Amino acid sequence: MPRSISVVVCLIGLSSVTARAAGPFEELLRSVPPNTNVIALIDVTGALASPLAQKERWVEKAQPGDRGGLGFVPNDAQQVVIAAEVNLNSFVRTFQVGLVRVRNVPTMNQLANREGGTQDEIAGRLAVLSPRNVYFTTLSGRELAAVFPADRQLTARWIRAAQAAKGPSLSPYLQAAADHAAGNVVTIAVDLQDVVDRNILRMSLAASPSVAKQKDLDLANLAAFLSQVRGLSFVAKVDEQITGTLSVEFALEPVRQRRILPDLILELIDGQGVWIPGIENWKVTYTDTAIQFTGPMTSLDLKRVVSLFAFPQAGMDDSMMKGEVVSIPATKRYLGAVEGILTDMSNTKDTPNYEKMATWHEKAAAQIEHLSRRGVDPIAQEAALQSAKRLRAIGASLRGIPIDVRQLESQQYSYSNAQIALMPGGWWGWNPTIFLPTHTTTNIPQIQAQIRQVIADDQKRRNEVWSEINRLMGDAKQKLAEKFKTPF
Repeated sequence: MPRSISVVVCLIGLSSVTARAAGPFEELLRSVPPNTNVIALIDVTGALASPLAQKERWVEKAQPGDRGGLGFVPNDAQQVVIAAEVNLNSFVRTFQVGLVRVRNVPTMNQLANREGGTQDEIAGRLAVLSPRNVYFTTLSGRELAAVFPADRQLTARWIRAAQAAKGPSLSPYLQAAADHAAGNVVTIAVDLQDVVDRNILRMSLAASPSVAKQKDLDLANLAAFLSQVRGLSFVAKVDEQITGTLSVEFALEPVRQRRILPDLILELIDGQGVWIPGIENWKVTYTDTAIQFTGPMTSLDLKRVVSLFAFPQAGMDDSMMKGEVVSIPATKRYLGAVEGILTDMSNTKDTPNYEKMATWHEKAAAQIEHLSRRGVDPIAQEAALQSAKRLRAIGASLRGIPIDVRQLESQQYSYSNAQIALMPGGWWGWNPTIFLPTHTTTNIPQIQAQIRQVIADDQKRRNEVWSEINRLMGDAKQKLAEKFKTPF
């Protein structure tokens, strides 16, 4: 499962549906790309109307440039649909479209001004190419679309397909998830049909600590069962508190594998870097086709899950800018958003789960890179992007790649999501396995032990890099205060 989407790993054991009624996201879903295999549906209106949101003031915290409420979701959004095409073997997200129903859709002129981008016409639709590697366009008077990364040919093909579509072109599993989205603040679903090779899986299961603890397991039978996984999904309901349901659906009855399945799924989630605190204590239930985990979540937990699908949202309103002139309010909002991301990250940076923390550091870096820099003073931009660069270095260190101090001291950095080529641990995915006619030899445990040692040895450097991030942000605020004669 992809690290970035990491398959948010959570699925809702969705039973088969014989007669389908239109779901609450039907209109937005008509525009998803035909090859979509991962969707995230967010009911922003429902979330902000909940008792918990009112108690925690999500509306106030969701003002432009802030990172409260549901995180990256635009403050005037009503519904959000994120559709992605992901290679679930290589963990690479090749194409993602964010569709947002907003109260006031900006014109392309307004978007170009806010983004500092250029206008274009793609497949007969006006679009704006943002410097943040995203195309913004509209398909109706109520929907704003963000295509990321900004591949012009794929964007044109998507627009033509969306205009010709008479209804959603989702796979049966994703369509079932969408049809059951009513009442959920967040619904995430990953179609895993035909993803798993049972022969590779059987040989890779030898690396699983959960499997190693069990005696007399029939690995061939277990691999055959797991290879018939249909999908993963996660839903969150918000009332006085947040209740999450994580589920995995199979072609066969999962209760047959109850001796090993719960531990194996939790191990998978942990190994892919996505973890919800306390999930190991959630209630486990079975249906005819699914195993489900249900339990409480915090607002921060939910925000982090949603952040796995973050994409650049349109820039701030026109009142914040005047041409190319640097705006003090825009700079303050930008720094406030960056500091909010860094604070969330620093509060959990010492958690011992390396894979999980690597994922969160990488996503925090991406969120900083996605922030609009329109009207922001270069001093603030430099500090933020250098901080993002260091977050990525910490994430790589947590995956076993030592921090290169000389590279960090370089002024070069990338504004877009980096794809880091790594050897994934665990039993799911491409593992260093030797295939022989009668037996399997694997060096996965030894390699994982070596990686853990490298990670432990690099702890001092990670602490130093965090100190450097704090210094960068502090120096930037001091320079800005001196420059503009006002506190930052």
